[in-house]
This record gives sequence, structure tokens and C-alpha cells, in this order.
Amino acid sequence: MMRSLFSGVSGLKVHQTRMDVIGNNIANVNTIGFKSSRTTFSDMLSQVQRSASAPTDGRGGTNPRQIGLGVDVESIDLVFTDSSPQQTGKNTDLALSGNGLFVLRDGNQSYYTRNGAFMFDESGYYVMPGNGLRVQGWNASDDGVINTNGTATDIIVPVGKTMEATATSTIDYTGNLNKESLLISSISYVTATGITATDVMTAGGEHNVGTLDADGNVESINVDGTNVIAATLTMKDGSTMHVTSGYYEVGHTVPITTLATVYDSLGGRHEVTVLIDKDLDSEDVVNGVAANEAALETQTAVYTDATTGAKYTATRETTGANSTYTYTDSAGTVHNGIAADDANLTITYNNRWRVYLAPEAGQVGPASDNYTNTLTKSEDTGNPESDGTSMYATMNDGSSVSYIYFNDRGQFVTNGRDQDAQITFTYGDGNGASENIAVVDFTGLTQYANSTTSFPITNGNAAGILQSLAIDGSGVITGTYTNGLLRSEAQIAVAQFNNAAGLTKAGTTIYAESNNSGAANIKTISDFGLNVISSALEMSNVDLATEFSDMIITQRGFQANSKVTTVSDEMLETLVNMKR
Repeated sequence: MMRSLFSGVSGLKVHQTRMDVIGNNIANVNTIGFKSSRTTFSDMLSQVQRSASAPTDGRGGTNPRQIGLGVDVESIDLVFTDSSPQQTGKNTDLALSGNGLFVLRDGNQSYYTRNGAFMFDESGYYVMPGNGLRVQGWNASDDGVINTNGTATDIIVPVGKTMEATATSTIDYTGNLNKESLLISSISYVTATGITATDVMTAGGEHNVGTLDADGNVESINVDGTNVIAATLTMKDGSTMHVTSGYYEVGHTVPITTLATVYDSLGGRHEVTVLIDKDLDSEDVVNGVAANEAALETQTAVYTDATTGAKYTATRETTGANSTYTYTDSAGTVHNGIAADDANLTITYNNRWRVYLAPEAGQVGPASDNYTNTLTKSEDTGNPESDGTSMYATMNDGSSVSYIYFNDRGQFVTNGRDQDAQITFTYGDGNGASENIAVVDFTGLTQYANSTTSFPITNGNAAGILQSLAIDGSGVITGTYTNGLLRSEAQIAVAQFNNAAGLTKAGTTIYAESNNSGAANIKTISDFGLNVISSALEMSNVDLATEFSDMIITQRGFQANSKVTTVSDEMLETLVNMKR
């Protein structure tokens, strides 16, 4: 029998296989996440009619004489190139780019796919709807923290998932306090009877100018028994400001009003008005006589020798109602017990700002006894009086006012003191007991000569119900709740293989590991440097132009091999006819 006959038959077979592959590619031109295949050929073993001979001294070598025995399919390769994403508008659809596959699981069996047409089923599992396989990833804890160091599991986000209420525990202040804010030097009041009452108060005096009630009438507030309807503030530079409401004090700047939203233990929302005003300019305090000097933050202290005029740096020696200082002169003599009010001692203080809760409207007077149903505050270190209040503040040193300091470079100064405040409140719709905001932190503030931008950032939240889901480019599933907060719910896992083309097709555009694919390396999308597009699906990577060209080439190859078979048959027929 002629070898060419069998070679032609093998050619027919492999070209038929190649056509099968091309047909499958074209059939899946619109299959989501489909990866096309290609067919490669190789020749079969050859029959050696004469072996090669080595050259000799008198004659050259000869090549082997070989006749090929046909063609065989070398491989059918998966082509794992990216394809274009197609927008779908469905937020659970995903299109993955780069070298990776989504991970699916059916019990203990893992599968992999580029088809990201996923959805959440009735139980809240993230699944491939056509076969029910569950998408793998890492679920977040109740506080929204995702630990991707563990084993990937079924992603589940139950319908109607709730977010528990969390009480506020911290208030962090950031921004700037304007260093150029002017202190109030005096306040004059206009009473309801039209009489102007001038009341120039000492530093630390307190007045609150009231507001109108719902009917437009003046609230029942007074200074020394006289109703007040307005006030004029005279500032340190002589400028004036006319006000009809607010809280003002001589020796302080116009307060900065900040509104902090806090939550009680049951998620009740409350607004806390915190006032911040400046009551100490560093350049105003020299040769200081300060009854509460121990409570101030010293920036520098210099002692001037009255005889020689030499200046020496002094340090605080003792604390108390009046601190004492010590310095060492040029001869090495130590001088102790220098009083803070010594005429030769110049003390420069850090700029000081005061933080306190706002009194309620209608509370006036410098005497704390006049305050009712509001914060009783004092500049001493005594405990605040509640008097049936709904809210009051305490500092860590037990006082009702917190002081914060800034150095001459506008930076927050601690000087070893704990300057965190605490706010305690009872509202009645929480758990019934007083609730405490443990830390009100001011270290994020600065004091520069520009506008004030101070604002508080609080934690805590009301209870909420899951409203919608979104998936970002790193595969993190984020839930939006009815309380307006966002929380991470899960993160999608992806797998990489050393040889993705070696995966075994398992139908429905999913793959399984094979002996030559390597083990799955499962990590996050970001770990592999990949990206995922939500509300989109990856199209098939079949190129019709290429497939049609390959189809023509395959057809011509098949025709040529059929001709070889036909000619071989005719030759055999001629051979048989020779007998006749």
C-alpha cells in the first residue's frame, strides 16, 4: 500500500479537527468570558530508508533518507488574551482584566472562570446563576474589617442585613484657629427699656446675649435684673461688633461654634455645640502676675539681672497658685525661688484657647448661680455643677473647661499635659444612663494667621439596614445603609496559574485544574495588580477575521489532502490494471 494514501488520510483527519476548533470558536463568538482555542500540527514519525553516514578521508558524509508518515495534531491551545468589556448596567456583573480568574466552589470542588455574570441568590450568596456555583472571597467582620490572610470562602451578603448602632467614643478636631483673632476688651448691653448698660468685665467674666423666641419676643434673659436685647462688643484694637445673640466674654475672642454629631448607645443622634475661643495672647503676658499661672503653659521664661542687665533662661521650679522659677547666673550660682510675679522675670506663655460646651439660649450673668438647665462652667479646677443639665463636659483634670496651647510656630503644644476632653450626656432615648465620649482630641489643630477652618470628626452611628451594594476596582463589595454609612461587606478572590492554558474545560465557561496547569494561587485582585470593572462583562476574545482566514486555510488544506488520497487511489488502480 502507498504511504501517501495514509498521509493524505491523516491530513484529512487533522484538518477536520482544526475545523472543529474553528467552528467552536465561531459558535462562541458572543459567549461571555469565552477564550478561543487554536490548533497546531506536527509531522508523524518518519520511515528511514537509509541512515546518515559520517564523512571519511576520501568521501563526504551522506544525509539520512526519510519518508514522513503523515501529520498529527500537536496541541489545541487555549488563548488567554483579554477581551473588551461590555457595559451591562447590572452592578453585580464583573469584567476581569489581566492574568487571573474568578474562583467558584461546588462543595469541596473548586472551579475557575472569566465569566463574571454573577448575582446574589435568595440566601444572599454571590453565585453564578447558570450553575449555582458560589463565588469565593473573604467576608468582612461586623465592623467592616476584611482579613484576606485566611482561606477564601463563599461570599454572602444577606438581604436585609443590619448595621448595629454604635455610641460615639471619640471626637477629633482638625483644621486651623486664626491667630489674629482679637480679644474682647469690653461689652455694652442694650436693654428692653432702651437703657444702655455698660459692663466692662474682668478676664474670665461671663455673659450670654440671648435670642428671640418663636414669636419674635425677647427671651427672658437679664443682666442684673434688666432684660437684654442686644450688645456691642469692643475689641482689643478698638473695633466694635453689634450682636443680638450668642455667648461672649471680656478677655476672650468671639467664640468659634462647632457642631459635633454624636450618637448614644442605641443610635440616637444628637448635636453637641462646642465653643472654642482664645483667651491668652503670648505677646500680652510679660513680667506676668497670674493667680492661676500654674495652669498656663509656659513658652519661655527669662530672668534679667537688675545690676548687670544680663539675661538668663529660667525654668519652672514649682507649681501651685503661683509657680516659682530657678536660673543659673554666669558665675554658676543657682538662684532658686524666683516668684512668677518678680519684676525681673519675663514669662512668655503659649497662645491659649478655651474649649467648652455652649450654654443654652436664655442663660446669662457672670455668676454661675444664674445658670439653670445648662452647663455650669468655671475657670477653676472644680467639678462642674449639673443642676439638672442635659449635658456637661469634664476635662481629664476634673474641670469643666479644656485649654489648648500653641507655640510661636502655630503648632499644638502638649508639654506633657493630657489635653483631651470628655463629654458626658444623658438624653433619655439611650440606655437611660449617662453616656461618655471618652476622648475629644484637639491635637489635629494648628494656629496660623489665616481663616479658621476648625471642624470635628466623630465616630459612632445610628442603626441601619443594607440598601444597596457596589463593587470597586479591587473587588471590594461595599454596602450602603439607610443610616447613610458605607461598610465593606466582602472582597472577591482571584486565582492565577503558572499555565492557565493547561486548565481543563468543564463546560459553562468554567475550568478545573489539570496536571499541567499548576496549583491555583488565590489572592486579592490588588495583590496580582489586576483590575475589575463592575456593571460590565468581558466579551469573547474570538476574532472573526482570524477565524474566517483560518477557515479558508483549513478548507484548502483539507482539499489538498483529499487530492493526495484520490491520486494515491488512482495510482493503486493503475497498478492493479497492469495485471490485465
